[in-house]
Amino acid sequence: MSIEEKVWEEMVKNILRAEMMRRGVSYAGLVARLREQGIEDNELNLRNKVSRGRFTAVFFMQCMQALGVDLLQIPQATEEAARRGGAQKLARGRPATDS
Repeated sequence: MSIEEKVWEEMVKNILRAEMMRRGVSYAGLVARLREQGIEDNELNLRNKVSRGRFTAVFFMQCMQALGVDLLQIPQATEEAARRGGAQKLARGRPATDS
């Protein structure tokens, strides 16, 4: 895997974590919300997927819908959003807009 690809994986992982933080949703909470959509997963598996940053676009969109995200802001500074602490920085960047 290229370094550039790893940066994108870290960024998308941080975007997902940031949306969870904005809404105060834990991994257990996200599992419950996904279950409401008919998507079965468990907390450990979810944590591992997110930690690796390697998941499908379908899974990412399922999570966004489960979290109530109706507008997604993609950072222009990819490397900054992918750094350690990037999720917290993204979460502080704009308030949650639950639908």
